[in-house]
Amino acid sequence: MHRGRHAHPAAGAQRLPEFQAPWRSRNGRDDTIRASVRAVVRLGDRLQDHTMSKEFFDAIKEGNREEVERRLALDPGLIHRKENGLSPILVAAYHQEPEIASFLADKTVAINIFEAAATGKINNIIRLLARDPELVNACAEDGFQPLGLACFFGHFESAEYLVKAGASVNARSRNELQAAPIQSAAAGGHCKIVQMLLEHNADPNIREQGGGTPLHAAAQNGDVEMIRILLYGGADLTVHNDDGKTPLDLAIEAGHEKAVLLLSEGITKRFKPRSD
Repeated sequence: MHRGRHAHPAAGAQRLPEFQAPWRSRNGRDDTIRASVRAVVRLGDRLQDHTMSKEFFDAIKEGNREEVERRLALDPGLIHRKENGLSPILVAAYHQEPEIASFLADKTVAINIFEAAATGKINNIIRLLARDPELVNACAEDGFQPLGLACFFGHFESAEYLVKAGASVNARSRNELQAAPIQSAAAGGHCKIVQMLLEHNADPNIREQGGGTPLHAAAQNGDVEMIRILLYGGADLTVHNDDGKTPLDLAIEAGHEKAVLLLSEGITKRFKPRSD
């Protein structure tokens, strides 16, 4: 039987590709080649795994619950993946997808204190703190404490429970924002939570990164009810942020007429000369 010019001397075998032949001739065995093949296979698996993970997180961010459920059914392990240090639950929460965040929390065997706070799972919070009370002031990878997360996402019962369990109402987040819980609640427009925090001695004039106070956030958002609550709780109308702007300045710039009127009236009343 005629063998082609590239046939291996051994019967039925094929010659190694040219790029592998020198490797084999130097080592005298196939170990290095097999190791390389395994490495390529592992790399391919990692790339496929990365693609599946990315598509899963993309579906979360887009609010595509059907796709999230489909991918999770295909690969339940996706629930344990992280993106930039954040779990799928927190990614959903930060992208304003509370229904998906809650769904993912229910699918997770054991959510942590941060995920429970961000999704308002108060029963989980109670169980976790019963096992480890120190978690009440723990800090997540992104720098936020449980109370700050509950406040930002508007979970009143969870926030109140955390405060009563010993959460520091004036602890700033350990990241570049340096936001206290009252600032997170004010930014999120959660008046009831802000009122509760003030009743538990939260500082109405605490500053975050950039020098802004809760009143700055409320003014910039044009949140009249929040402004009233903060003023009643002792917020300073005249404080300037690092850009030299007062809450009134921000309300004017944003075109919030009702907020401008309320803040202007507050300043007038505060500095009105005594008649006596």
